[in-house]
Amino acid sequence: MSAAPFPPLELANRVGSLEGAEDPYAFYDQVGRRTREDIVAALPAEWSFEGRSVLDFGCGAGRTLRHFLPETASAEVWGCDIDADSVAWIESELSPPLHVFRNGPAPPLDVESGRFDLIWALSVFTHLVETWSAWLLELHRVLKPGGILLATFMGEGMSRPMAGEDWVPDRVGMNVLRYGQGWELGGPMVFHSPWWIREHWGRAFEVLHLEGKGFATIPEAGQGVVVLRRLDVDLEPADLERIDPVEPREVDALLHGIVQSRREIEELRRLSEHMTSENAQLEARLATFEGSRSWALTKPLRLAGERLRARRGG
Repeated sequence: MSAAPFPPLELANRVGSLEGAEDPYAFYDQVGRRTREDIVAALPAEWSFEGRSVLDFGCGAGRTLRHFLPETASAEVWGCDIDADSVAWIESELSPPLHVFRNGPAPPLDVESGRFDLIWALSVFTHLVETWSAWLLELHRVLKPGGILLATFMGEGMSRPMAGEDWVPDRVGMNVLRYGQGWELGGPMVFHSPWWIREHWGRAFEVLHLEGKGFATIPEAGQGVVVLRRLDVDLEPADLERIDPVEPREVDALLHGIVQSRREIEELRRLSEHMTSENAQLEARLATFEGSRSWALTKPLRLAGERLRARRGG
């Protein structure tokens, strides 16, 4: 296990549930170590950290960053996150040698252009809906010419557990599930097909490597990973979002997105009806109980208890 300090469990749990782990910190450490190994394995063969500046975009409390502490001897290793508590903990416990700053929910980053040689974004674009294109171009801005961006995405390995359906790549582009879901529940779930990433992200980056599943987990499951090299282009978010009108998969993906949304609406409707029915049953049972002889007989005792609690200050 890494000798680096661990964050409080409440912070560690924000970047992946530790519920059910026999030893939460051992599991946290294992996931971070495996993630580091897969990042390094996915980088170009000629890559070296020597003299480089790297950024973990969406670093949380440092689950992955803490495994790059050895690289700080010869490289600048940075992290940023939207969560103030996580950033404060890294700043207090791991900085130096790490560097960390807080980012907002939308660009820009408080960083000069061309600052980093390498950026990784793990489980970030898997949740970005309206701001994905702006953030992708912001990472493009802060990368050096020819810099590398490594990002994970939800695709084939997550379709059955998260979308409840078999993976059919031609009907998925950038498809959003659980739109509007709060961040405390994981936020929206965004799926990407490899063809869609190549088409849209490929307008700003050269795709060097892409795997549809297996990142930091078993080969048959989990998120995919794409490794990109910055192209020397000047684009706006609309340039990345633009749909190719002659690409039939774009239309198929949009139509399937409507089907997925209808399915989610129906599931929410059934859940709402079930909860309404349960509430009605509880209210009926409560009304029956409150009208019973035992409720009437115990009323003086309840009033006496309330007075006693009031005298004791609640």
